[in-house]
Amino acid sequence: MLARLRAALNSDSPPARFCAALTSGSPRERLLRNVFAAVACLTGLVGYALVVHTHIPVQHWLLWRLAPLWGYSLLFLLSSLGIGLVLLRRVLRLAHLPPVEEGLFGMTLGSIAFVFGMYLAGVVGWIRPWYGLVMPAALFAGGLLELPRWLSRLKHDLDASTTPKGAMRWLWLTATGVGAMCLVLLYLLSLTPDSISFDATWYHLPIGQDYARAGRIVPFYGDVNRSFPHFGSMLYAWGFSVPGMLVEQRWMMALHLEFVFVLGKVVGVAALARYLLQGERVPGLWAAFFLFPSLFVQDQNPGGSADHFLGFFAAPVLLASMRFAERFDRRYAVLLGASLGGAMLVKYQAVYHLAMAAAVVVPRAAYLLARAASRALKKRRRPLLSARRVLVAGLIASGVALGTAAPHFIKNTIYHNNPVYPLAQRVFTRSYPQHARSAEFMEKAYPNAPYLPKGKGLERQLIAAGNFFTFSFSPHYSFTRYVPSMGSLFTLLLPMLLVIRGRRRPALAAWATFAGVWMWSNTYTADRYLQGMLAVPIAAAAALLVRTWQLGTVARLGLVPLVVFQIVWSGDVPFYSGPRRLESALSLIRSTYEKRWTDAQRFKFRADHRAINQATPPDARILARNYRTTLGIEREIIFDIQAWQSLIFYEPVRGPAELYAHYRSVGVTHILYPPNQRPPDTLQAAVLFNELVHRYATEKRRFGSLQLVTMPKEPPPADELPYQVLTLGARGYTDGLYPVEALHILPKLQPPRGQEPKPARAWPKDTNAQAALLDAAEAVVVGKNAARGSRNVKLDGVFFTAERFKSYTVYLRQKRDTSRAEPPPEPSAASAPPKSEPESEPEPEPEPTDAVAPPEDGDLEDPDG
Repeated sequence: MLARLRAALNSDSPPARFCAALTSGSPRERLLRNVFAAVACLTGLVGYALVVHTHIPVQHWLLWRLAPLWGYSLLFLLSSLGIGLVLLRRVLRLAHLPPVEEGLFGMTLGSIAFVFGMYLAGVVGWIRPWYGLVMPAALFAGGLLELPRWLSRLKHDLDASTTPKGAMRWLWLTATGVGAMCLVLLYLLSLTPDSISFDATWYHLPIGQDYARAGRIVPFYGDVNRSFPHFGSMLYAWGFSVPGMLVEQRWMMALHLEFVFVLGKVVGVAALARYLLQGERVPGLWAAFFLFPSLFVQDQNPGGSADHFLGFFAAPVLLASMRFAERFDRRYAVLLGASLGGAMLVKYQAVYHLAMAAAVVVPRAAYLLARAASRALKKRRRPLLSARRVLVAGLIASGVALGTAAPHFIKNTIYHNNPVYPLAQRVFTRSYPQHARSAEFMEKAYPNAPYLPKGKGLERQLIAAGNFFTFSFSPHYSFTRYVPSMGSLFTLLLPMLLVIRGRRRPALAAWATFAGVWMWSNTYTADRYLQGMLAVPIAAAAALLVRTWQLGTVARLGLVPLVVFQIVWSGDVPFYSGPRRLESALSLIRSTYEKRWTDAQRFKFRADHRAINQATPPDARILARNYRTTLGIEREIIFDIQAWQSLIFYEPVRGPAELYAHYRSVGVTHILYPPNQRPPDTLQAAVLFNELVHRYATEKRRFGSLQLVTMPKEPPPADELPYQVLTLGARGYTDGLYPVEALHILPKLQPPRGQEPKPARAWPKDTNAQAALLDAAEAVVVGKNAARGSRNVKLDGVFFTAERFKSYTVYLRQKRDTSRAEPPPEPSAASAPPKSEPESEPEPEPEPTDAVAPPEDGDLEDPDG
């Protein structure tokens, strides 16, 4: 046997020649080896797949549902980056920037071009699956003119970086590894629809959903928040329009698009930090982004809202401002204007970016003009800078900014007769929709009082200046027990500006941060809005870290413990409010192993809303009573919150027939509300709503905690006026009988003391008079404290409970057997009981703040998410 084997392997045998060929170095034999390796691997793959397929069939892998999300996100990234690089290098002729900064500006210009493409599609009705593929494909094809060359330049730049040695190498590897783990964790926390924030389920994603459903841009007259700028929602409209995905995947697609912009913020921090370090390469410096971990906590986390889209533009705006301020080059004027305009398309909090840009450009312009004037006085021939050049460059930047943001203002002008609707309604008097008190509501009831600027005049400015030093230590609201999670290294390293070398640029970034925080403090101090500018202080802190390290060993003895303390202290921040989101992601990932292979098993998100779609016709117009998180209901939605829309106005309505007519006049076909939750703004609305729903609506269906009511086909009989309501213990009202239209006080617009509505008949102390007053009422509102004194009345058998809220209960009268009773006459002076002071009501409770407890929907109420 052995002899035959040795004979078979002699130098002349076929097996021996084959083995020799495999080890030969000739081109033919090298190709043979490659073919052999490929066949061997593919054979192994087939065998391995067959084994695995018996346990978990390949077609049921979760990968096939995630792959479209990654593919479309990559398509958006490459198409935006490519066309942006073409605009940067071939139109603006800016070809000398570092590759990372070049890529950042390319993404800035390209994403704006992408959104412009969506606005164009929205105008002509092309938000369709075919356009969702053709438009990015065309941008990608155009971007191929520069994208491969940029990738080559980026590779060369990375290759030119010096690899750290010794202890620095370990520091670099550690920072890179920890940063990578943070990115993976952030992705998991942003993976499933359970990560979508309150505001995003209310309007950020539904805007995109409705645009894609209609195939065009449509107005939203029943919600003022949808009339603000919405850059992200235009991208979401693209995600809702592309083919080949389930609805739940489209919700996840929105989170993936936002994650792309979070990655853009990381790149922005790296690019800006390198500029602040005067071009010095520091490998792994991008990981400093996660030394500021507040983006992991509720409600600063990526969740489909607008803050991280705005935050992406912070670094480009400051970089463009700094480069523009060097020589007032018109090319950088265009770049600065486009960056500011892109931020304005995101949300009005772009004023932070405007303040940062002004803080850099205006002092520099004043300084250079003063030097030019000085040189002119000394009769030198060539001034360094002319006033004309500064003026022209400034006008170019301003014009480009307004032109970039113009699609939003044009849309509002067409639909609302007001480019900044719902703002400035007293200026644009023909704003639509509008009612007698809509401007007052926007000015006084719309803002969330705890976040309005504190103090007046000089006091306010001192508070604003103080916020620059305290914003990371003292949250203005919190879902995490006021734990300071913003990250404080920027503030703590500011003294290093006195001793480090190359301090001018970091000091300028710190000054720009001050301007941004000052503007934030003077407008609306919601902490999460700081995410819109946080990339700038992060980059400044990264530069300060490097410069402080370079001071020497003694400085490092203080720097290292400070940074380590920040890392250790904030190491658990992702798990303060992230476990639910993380568990949702892990549950989705486990679904393959647990054999939850069908889409119905994997994607159990917002099932009640999906069922409502099946229960309503496509042309339904649904009134959502104080219920806002309507993502997944693919029907036109109207909200009735008085301060947050101007289409539904309850104050003039005097009875159920008038309410029916009001609803019908704006096209309401269905009503959706969570019974016994989230009461209407006013007692008037609560009573009349329940009167219409309980007395006249017959088609009702329950979907989880939601009640869907079909509007009655026939109007109620004409109202017998006045429709009278008895209030007992209701906050803000004296006990007694009121016409229902008098119960219109909004919680945020309490009348001055002494000017409260007065009852038509006050609640008497005599039992017989109480019974007569009760008999005259069609409804009774009983506050939670009504049992005190003589207000504990028996309603059983005469009234039924229509809706029970935390602070009051609405009772409606059972059907009368006889004609409606008249209100009792005023008692005569002889028979009237002695007058006494009305029973004192408790002081009105302060407006609840999000720091105390989240609203019943479970998240922050925010007027401009």
